[in-house]
Amino acid sequence: MSAATTLLVRLVHLVGMALVLGGAVFAWATLRAPESGSASAREPTALATTYEWVFWAAMGAMVVTGVGNLGALGPPGPSGRWGSILTVKLLAVTAFVLGSFVRTLVVFRLRRDGPAGAGRSLLVKGYGATAAALLVLVALAEVLAHG
Repeated sequence: MSAATTLLVRLVHLVGMALVLGGAVFAWATLRAPESGSASAREPTALATTYEWVFWAAMGAMVVTGVGNLGALGPPGPSGRWGSILTVKLLAVTAFVLGSFVRTLVVFRLRRDGPAGAGRSLLVKGYGATAAALLVLVALAEVLAHG
């Protein structure tokens, strides 16, 4: 890959992570705040549904660009410190994506059935856990990028 292509792939990857992490923190903070007259407070599943669409689009872009980043670096092996950290990160990403499927199913079920107080609490916990998991993934990415 050319230098410009490599930079574009990394930029898309970083922007995707910014959207996913920033959106999770925003959803968590907004849903956690006491109910007010705002639209997101009255209809928490609308905010959650919007986040889910953005989340899965960004995750798709990040998976593709993550593979592109690996291709630019050559085939990694699990041997060595960097390879071991990469293996841990890929396993963590896989677990995170599987957990995100569950979160998305909960959001769409709440949207269909109508959120109750417990539903809002479940969304707050789900987006808090999402943000925390993403912070761990960002930390692993930082170690991979800079040692």
